[in-house]
Amino acid sequence: MPTTSISANTIISGLPSKLHVTLNGVHSELGLLDKGSEIVIIREDIWRKTNAPQNQQIHMRMQTANGGAQDMGGCVEMLEIDVKGIKTWAHAYIIPDAPYRLLLGRPWQKLVHLSKSEDMEHVYVTI
Repeated sequence: MPTTSISANTIISGLPSKLHVTLNGVHSELGLLDKGSEIVIIREDIWRKTNAPQNQQIHMRMQTANGGAQDMGGCVEMLEIDVKGIKTWAHAYIIPDAPYRLLLGRPWQKLVHLSKSEDMEHVYVTI
């Protein structure tokens, strides 16, 4: 199977890696690539822009990077995440007041076979 390469927008070294995505076919967003996260997280105001249904039966409590904990407000099951025409889907957990808009964790990165390379000025993302 051939590999499709997508060169994401260039990112200045030292800043978090971000990827332009379209959510549910209706909302463009920058997704933060976080290899330390074990889930996909979407902030509540961004979720509302996707018009995607929320499953309120799924509840989770997340341990934050600073050692705290935060309750999640449900799950968007099979949220469409489109990267330059390549459609993928993932469960995204909703957080009312996350410091980021969309966090693309390891499960999504593994699903799309994401790889990154860097030079002194740029981060290149391939899926």
